Amino acid sequence: MTATEDDARVPVECEACGTRTRVALSELADSIERHNETVHDGEQIAQVDPDLKAQLADLIVDDMGLLEEDG
Repeated sequence: MTATEDDARVPVECEACGTRTRVALSELADSIERHNETVHDGEQIAQVDPDLKAQLADLIVDDMGLLEEDG
């Protein structure tokens, strides 16, 4: 899959390298995997911005109603 101009860009950070970048959503998984393979011997260090991951998780939980009490 190739990135298009209207493809959402996702913040990615690598604490070990001290870098932050934005990657097209369509290339996100491949980009993170490639960085970790070539720079960190496959160790999962580079990742989607942790704050964004937490926000997305909260939205998913809310959307699915996982914390709603029955009754």
